Amino acid sequence: MDIREYREPDLPYLYEICLKTGDNGKDATDLYHDPYVLGQFYAAPYAFFEPDCVLILEGEYHGLTRPVGYILGTSDTAAYTEWFNRRWLPSAAAIYGAAEPASDVDGAKSPTEASVRKLFSQPLECPPWAADYPGHIHIDLLPEAQGSGWGRRLMDAISDRFVRKGCRGFHLGVSAANQGGIAFYRRYGMTEITQETWGIVFGKLL
Repeated sequence: MDIREYREPDLPYLYEICLKTGDNGKDATDLYHDPYVLGQFYAAPYAFFEPDCVLILEGEYHGLTRPVGYILGTSDTAAYTEWFNRRWLPSAAAIYGAAEPASDVDGAKSPTEASVRKLFSQPLECPPWAADYPGHIHIDLLPEAQGSGWGRRLMDAISDRFVRKGCRGFHLGVSAANQGGIAFYRRYGMTEITQETWGIVFGKLL
């Protein structure tokens, strides 16, 4: 396996990997009627806003050499938030129904899909911890790429990328149900910034 720069033909794999790791690291395919909605929020926008902050882990998958994981994000959460609300959100909301009542989202296969669709019903807010940790990331690896140290290598690679871009720190959120992820970020030496109802926000200064 090898870490490389993102290329435009990688975009479908961002959606696929996001879905196949979207249930706290496990395959979330059975939770969604729409296989793209999760990636519409957590993966694809970053490839359009700041593609040099998308790094691909390439490896063998069912006999093909292709993306098997990624780490992606932005070096400037405040700028990303403004761009997302102005450029990405209106079009996504038109697909996923921003006018749906908050208590019900038609067409969702599960409460999980309903909650993701609701993410497009209101503007993003820049979190207060972005002042000290201005970047943020998401990292997802298919099972074939897990447990071999590639997660740490990807974290090191995005840290180096952020340093070169003048970003002094980054943050990420992890669900309380994802105990493996929480343990990984603690082993990596990240600082616990805050606990939210849904999980923990970790940060790393660069």
